[in-house]
Amino acid sequence: MIQFRRADLLGDDTWRLSGLLRGQQGTERAMNAGASAGAVVVLLDSGPERMVVAAGERNLPLIWRAGPEGVPGGEGVTETQFQLTGAHARPWSPAHLRVKALNGGGFTLSWIPRSRIWGDLWDGDDYPSDPSRFRIRVMDDDRPVRVWEVQAAEGVYSSEDFAADFPDGAPARVRIAVAQWGEGYGWGEEALFRL
Repeated sequence: MIQFRRADLLGDDTWRLSGLLRGQQGTERAMNAGASAGAVVVLLDSGPERMVVAAGERNLPLIWRAGPEGVPGGEGVTETQFQLTGAHARPWSPAHLRVKALNGGGFTLSWIPRSRIWGDLWDGDDYPSDPSRFRIRVMDDDRPVRVWEVQAAEGVYSSEDFAADFPDGAPARVRIAVAQWGEGYGWGEEALFRL
């Protein structure tokens, strides 16, 4: 999801967007995946409403119908099967993950939690983030080597733990991953830092 300040018509169905804000509403994973030139764009205005499903309906194949009000099916009604994942409830990845080496070895970790509810506001007060529960994972490529939880937006990866995890020294592919917990969803998107 992106927002833009300006749209200039260049030709038939061709626009140049400028003043972009990317990764809005926790969509940074899709942003990082990118889109190919000529990809379909759906313009969201204030009209569409968020579809609501019960927690027990998440990830179930549901049939969705759209058409004139009061018409259960038939002409003028579009039907599709779709699985909602409840991604709107997924906690966003923490921002500004920092990893600093300590003099005696090991690392201090710090980050800024982000709130899903009103988390993209530009004016007014900051809203509190989801409950302060974070998971830190030390990864050797995609394999977790050490996992622990903290209740604050900081942690320490001690020199002793580092030596136990990598007795021959750390390979080049070691990453630190931090995720935030969300009630009713679980662990959210991870912020990543390569050591």
